[in-house]
Amino acid sequence: MKKLVIGLVTIGLFLTNGITQAKGDWIQDQQGKWEYYADEEPIENFYNKSYSDFTKPIKFPQYYQADSRWGGKRYGLSNLKITGCVPTSLAMIISELKEDVTPVQVADYIYNTSMEMNTTFTGTSSLGAALALENWGLKYRIVNSKEDLELSLKKGYIVFGIVGHGIFVKGNSTHSVILSGYHNGNTKAIDPDNMDKTDRWYNMDKIWQQRSTAAEDVVLGGAFMVVYK
Repeated sequence: MKKLVIGLVTIGLFLTNGITQAKGDWIQDQQGKWEYYADEEPIENFYNKSYSDFTKPIKFPQYYQADSRWGGKRYGLSNLKITGCVPTSLAMIISELKEDVTPVQVADYIYNTSMEMNTTFTGTSSLGAALALENWGLKYRIVNSKEDLELSLKKGYIVFGIVGHGIFVKGNSTHSVILSGYHNGNTKAIDPDNMDKTDRWYNMDKIWQQRSTAAEDVVLGGAFMVVYK
């Protein structure tokens, strides 16, 4: 009887140690694989490239065009606070992909080397945005369709977009946002103007429907562009 008890204890210890080790290995494997919404409800998907319905959004430095350090700086017809969404958005993208830059550095380049910012119209054209991206050694391509947008986001690319009336801007104005990540038809948007709207998930279809059709925003063939190294 004593031998049987000792044997059972030994087996029990072996199984316990095995389970503990397995749990430890699982916990270690899952570190960094969860994404949380602002209300702390988890997205129940892992950061697995083979799982096509969830792509982790990119973490950008958050800049605001109205920041007191540069919001009042004037370029031609207006200033960064009022019409600086494009250089502010581009500064966040460039800072993430290449090197730390400020909205002022981007605005200075566009304004001083082209006619694409606050000259014959207020704001910055998509051509002006492209010139800045090229100056900092980045590449871009125009997004041709909603399906192209979805696939680009699923593949982990950054999308720079100009939108019209809707979620991010009202009336006849247009506004730039940064999109990245994908989950169940939603994408995370970075807004250079509104802290209540930035770094949140939005329906991708709605954003695509609200893309700008203004001439200066589609001069390259569309209002959205994929940006990459």
